[in-house]
Amino acid sequence: MARSGGDALGTRQRLEVLGGFVGFFTVLALVNAVGLIAVGRPSMLASLLLLLMMAASWYTFRAWRRADRAVRRG
Repeated sequence: MARSGGDALGTRQRLEVLGGFVGFFTVLALVNAVGLIAVGRPSMLASLLLLLMMAASWYTFRAWRRADRAVRRG
């Protein structure tokens, strides 16, 4: 099912907002994990959360790129 240009633009904009939220919390998870390692208290939970957030960031970025290509094609 092909999407219209306006629908693809809306999808891209929603993914940009989602990417901002996910990116922000990914940076927080990174700072937390690195901070815990720096003070000598490495945490498996913090590392797993960081891994999960990085995967969510990657998936969101890939989805945004697909939506961006759809908008450019028209």
